[in-house]
Amino acid sequence: MRLLLLVCCIVVSATILKASPVVEVEVAKSGKQYLAYDQRPLLAFGPGDENRLISAIDHAKVERWARWQRQNGMNLLRAYPTCVPLPGSLAPFKSKDGKWDVDAWNDDYFRNISQTISILERNGIILHLQLWQIVWFKEDKPDRWAANFLNPANNINDWTKAYPHGSDYMNAPSDSPAGRHRKAWVMHILGAVKGHKNVWIDVINELGNGGIGDMKWASEVVSWIREWEKTSGQKLLVGVDMCNFDAQAFGSYQKGYDLLIFNELHRDEVLGAVRQFHKPAVTVRSSDGSNRMEDYLFLNAASVGPEHQTRYRTLCYRSIFSGVQSIGAYWKPDESEVDYKDMKDLPRYSRFLRKFWQKLSPEWPNLVVDDSIVTQAVTPYAYGLRSDHLYAVYLECGPHASGNTYAPSNISVRCPFPEFRTELFEPRTGKSLVGKATRQGDSVAIELPEFTEDIVVLIWAADYNANEIPDGRLKPQSK
Repeated sequence: MRLLLLVCCIVVSATILKASPVVEVEVAKSGKQYLAYDQRPLLAFGPGDENRLISAIDHAKVERWARWQRQNGMNLLRAYPTCVPLPGSLAPFKSKDGKWDVDAWNDDYFRNISQTISILERNGIILHLQLWQIVWFKEDKPDRWAANFLNPANNINDWTKAYPHGSDYMNAPSDSPAGRHRKAWVMHILGAVKGHKNVWIDVINELGNGGIGDMKWASEVVSWIREWEKTSGQKLLVGVDMCNFDAQAFGSYQKGYDLLIFNELHRDEVLGAVRQFHKPAVTVRSSDGSNRMEDYLFLNAASVGPEHQTRYRTLCYRSIFSGVQSIGAYWKPDESEVDYKDMKDLPRYSRFLRKFWQKLSPEWPNLVVDDSIVTQAVTPYAYGLRSDHLYAVYLECGPHASGNTYAPSNISVRCPFPEFRTELFEPRTGKSLVGKATRQGDSVAIELPEFTEDIVVLIWAADYNANEIPDGRLKPQSK
């Protein structure tokens, strides 16, 4: 009986002492840096409300959305604390006589953010947290600045009158009233983040857009974060989303950053930056083009149909085969639609994607992007990853495309494995097929069946054990 009690105590103690999962940067033996969560390579993806969800006081809605994401293999929210009053939400400042007092910080608001982060953390959801959303400060969007708490017309604080435009406030020197207020804003957000291990910090959305901020400006904010880390005892991953990635400008300050953050996937730009700076890469928004309305996915009711759900799926796979580990996505309808019940295809596509990632992820620390391994393919786009144990190829119809069907064909892949086995994975259906393959000199020729839109080809060294997963669901984190 004593022995049994001792064993029980040890088990209970081990459970209590088990560290909660942490998002962090790991370094492979090859020197490759990659994102890990719970000590495993991370893939983060999924749509979420960038503004209202993080500030919502209705935590039942947050729980429902988080559960929907988790049950369908998704695990990402890109968000920022609100810059304007929102229905059904608290505000970061207190009000007085019908206006805001932006020197009177509302601790309940930041406490509410911390509680929301806890909900995300319990569900294994990563929070890509931007300190500011630039669109609420830009001069070409006067209606948005008109609603901002910091617009002098909306508050009682005399010092804000020196900053009639959003850019005036954001670009003011750090020793000015606006600069000291920006630092206090950051400190309050960091206070809400403290203790949570599922968050990385993005200094600002679209740095440089509208003439707001530059790398020197952003790096001063990073210095505030690093200063906070010394007193809090917590390390945060930090990056900055530049409106137009400038490798030279980033290079001058790159030592202060843990992540490369890109507004959207411009593949050559991402690959070049990863090669140059050797940092993990993430993207912010679901665009399979550039800054045009027709490129955006899940932006409004016109961009959530079957075609757009397919385009987000192919964007996710294209991103993986570009070395990207987090793929953000918009969602801007009313928050009452937070369960995305009208999006019929996305949930299963997401479960299939999680299933695929669990096949690929054990080898992720060793994989490098190499499109040259593909010597023949039926699709207009073919991307490659390779390691000493696995060669992987993604064939796809490309951006702004869906419904394309490809007849049976062969693919030729340069692969050095003397003995190997192959698998074909269909992102659209989640099916795995055995690929019939023959060696042809230094290449492997694989027969492909008819497929629609995209297919993945996996070639493993014969002695490599794939990590077979029965489905793409994520398990909830223990509280």
